[in-house]
Amino acid sequence: MDTVKDALERTAATLSSSLGEVFADLGKTASAVVDAAAAGPDLPPRSEFAFLKAEFAGLIRRHSGLIIGAGIAFAPGSLAGSPQWLEWWRAQPAEEPRFVTHDLNPDSLNYYDYSTREWFTLPVQTGRPIAVGPYVDFGGINSSIITLCVPALTKQGTHVLGCDLPLSNLEGSFLRALGIMEPTVVLLGANGRVIASNSPRIATGTLLADEDRAAIGTTLEVTPEGTGPLPWTLVALGA
Repeated sequence: MDTVKDALERTAATLSSSLGEVFADLGKTASAVVDAAAAGPDLPPRSEFAFLKAEFAGLIRRHSGLIIGAGIAFAPGSLAGSPQWLEWWRAQPAEEPRFVTHDLNPDSLNYYDYSTREWFTLPVQTGRPIAVGPYVDFGGINSSIITLCVPALTKQGTHVLGCDLPLSNLEGSFLRALGIMEPTVVLLGANGRVIASNSPRIATGTLLADEDRAAIGTTLEVTPEGTGPLPWTLVALGA
């Protein structure tokens, strides 16, 4: 019979494996971006990266059970004629992914300054892949998501490639891997918000209540701090 520790270890391994495949594909695309940046002019135009549309469409199709969008945020000032450029694609049922428009005009009331967002700043600062969130994607689908991020270090600056992962898509994988309904087990993001749980009382995207924090027993990091891209913690309440 499984112990709580067994269930947590199995869940951590399953999450690391399934999301590791997404990170691996993002990493391959990031390498292609680095190569294109190195082969082009010192300040390349956006057309140098036109191949990314097909790359992201393929990535979204391959991982359609998990992600609902993918794209790239270029380092500010790294492209000729484009002070900032965010190219993001959103999955569409039975259709090709749709380009998501963002207002990149600093003088606009709806200006989206991606360069200040955590999903951009964290991989730029650390230079390594990382999962950011959960947070509410007000600019896209208005729901709680996690963004899987991979930096691409080029001579023009560090670009960030990412995938949007809705919590609802991750919940099924979490529950199947966990395989137990008692005790209550919660998957927490680095920001303290609930990614998934096996209790209907604990809603995804919310902060774990103080009384639940006081009841935390067994814990397990999904990937050891500083060595993996998933800064998440599995916690069992009262066990």
